[in-house]
Amino acid sequence: MAENMFQQMLNEQRTLEAKIGELENSINVFQETLGSYMAGLGVLEELKTRQPGETMLINIGGAIFIEAQVVNNERVIRGIGSGIRTEQSLEDAQKIVSERVTELNKFLGNLRQEYEETTNRAAILANQAQQILAQAQMTQAQAAQQTKPEE
Repeated sequence: MAENMFQQMLNEQRTLEAKIGELENSINVFQETLGSYMAGLGVLEELKTRQPGETMLINIGGAIFIEAQVVNNERVIRGIGSGIRTEQSLEDAQKIVSERVTELNKFLGNLRQEYEETTNRAAILANQAQQILAQAQMTQAQAAQQTKPEE
């Protein structure tokens, strides 16, 4: 009975460990995506302060910046997926990107909560498995002591 319960715990522990790895990967991807959107918002904010003809540094990723001349500070081109881009006002782009940041933060919060719950469950299982193992070892030692011939 104890062996069966111990095996079930080990199986659940393996499943939880795999899930923890997947959650860690998802969290990293969402953090990178969120960072990209936040950087975009920063550029849009700076663009609002610039006039056509002015130059500004634009972060293109990887801690690399290019110097660019502002041609139009009222309209931007935003990627909407599958290589498709659309021109829109700076304010509309900021609104959409801000909404996306809010969504990403919410989803990231949910992932972090699920990660915490999963790691807590894995820790509880590990503790219970240790207790079962210790109890089995104690029972085995007591049985060996009782079958030991008297000297």
